[in-house]
Amino acid sequence: MRQHTAVAMAGFLAVMAVGHDVQAKSLEDILKEKGVITEAEYKEASKAKPLDYKLGKGFVFTSPDQKFQLQLGGQIQAQYELDNYEAASKQDVSQFNLRRVKTLLSGYAFTKDLTYKATYNWANVVKDNTKAMEEVNLKYRVADELQVMLGQEKIQYSRQWITSNTAQQFVDGSFVRNAFMQGYDTGINLHGDLWQGVVKYDAGLFGGAGQNTKNKTNDNAYNFRLAFNPLGDMKYGEGDLEHSAKPLVSLGSSYYLSTLKKTVSGTGSTATSAIDNNNSNFVTDGNGWLGTAVKGKYFGTAAAENISVDSWEADFACKWLGASMQGEYFWGKAQGEASGKELIAKGAYVQAGYFVIPKRLELALRYAWMDPNRQLANDAVSEIQGGVNYFLYGNNLKIQGDVGNRHTYKNKSDDLVARAQVQLLF
Repeated sequence: MRQHTAVAMAGFLAVMAVGHDVQAKSLEDILKEKGVITEAEYKEASKAKPLDYKLGKGFVFTSPDQKFQLQLGGQIQAQYELDNYEAASKQDVSQFNLRRVKTLLSGYAFTKDLTYKATYNWANVVKDNTKAMEEVNLKYRVADELQVMLGQEKIQYSRQWITSNTAQQFVDGSFVRNAFMQGYDTGINLHGDLWQGVVKYDAGLFGGAGQNTKNKTNDNAYNFRLAFNPLGDMKYGEGDLEHSAKPLVSLGSSYYLSTLKKTVSGTGSTATSAIDNNNSNFVTDGNGWLGTAVKGKYFGTAAAENISVDSWEADFACKWLGASMQGEYFWGKAQGEASGKELIAKGAYVQAGYFVIPKRLELALRYAWMDPNRQLANDAVSEIQGGVNYFLYGNNLKIQGDVGNRHTYKNKSDDLVARAQVQLLF
């Protein structure tokens, strides 16, 4: 029994050692490349099968008349995190966790122009089950220039937030992006690709209350995004895993406008304030620029009030022959409608990477900075990180690691942050 187990293990390791160099190709792909079949024969052979599997998309079920399709896939990110704090008031962290465990459903119904998507994150069931259901929506394609989304999706704000976490250059997004991003919301969004992706736009109207939550004010949230790709369509994916043969450049900007409800609990010195909202980050205490200020009583705790929010960002990205660079600048403003109290936050990051072994091994570097409240002195935070990525089957199976130093100017403290992650996408 032990001998059989050892042989099986050896075989498995041998396959892993050489197998990741083989690209997943179908039989019809190979026959076409060798000139055995014509283009017409290839298209006929490539027609959807009742049951198929596509790497990165999962199992694909298609009805005989090809009017319905369901793709069933999954994502697992297993992570180790080490946080070594210089301040004695903070406790060091050394832990393993399942960062994301998702079931991914997608497909089309009646026509390929009517698509649907449903994403369920099992890792959030333990943390906060109100955030387990992520993207759930219907999309209808009138034309490439006009597509309509109805349901819940990512607010199209910040290039790094729009980019799937499966295609990021570091284990996770920048702490600055985390502080400014809007998260998920329910509403309607108009999207279009003009001139074959040279220009992309989004115009959305959302509930404004965040993920799986109804708005308790009379106001909604508005989001607009415009991206310009002068050298041709540039997909949302960090790093140049594809080893682009020609240079690609993207310039983008996003704007978000909303009104949120500040609530008050308790009285006197024990009174605390919070935002009545389920957005994932910018209203979160300890992470988001607005949530931290409200929790810290910057807006006071005398009475509940509405807080109007304006948030804007600008971003750029470029890649060519395995090299890549991208960055974003964030600006946020919040004002109490009753108190008149005003808060302005700013931040930015820039990161770059290079594949020292094309499509296999990438090294990356990132610098980020944020001033969460311009009215307060010495509260800025900066971070520098280095990362390494090893791709076995592209983003479908990869190993990532990064380490960085986060500096807090107020306390003049330096904290070590190190992470390692294995990602499986199927």
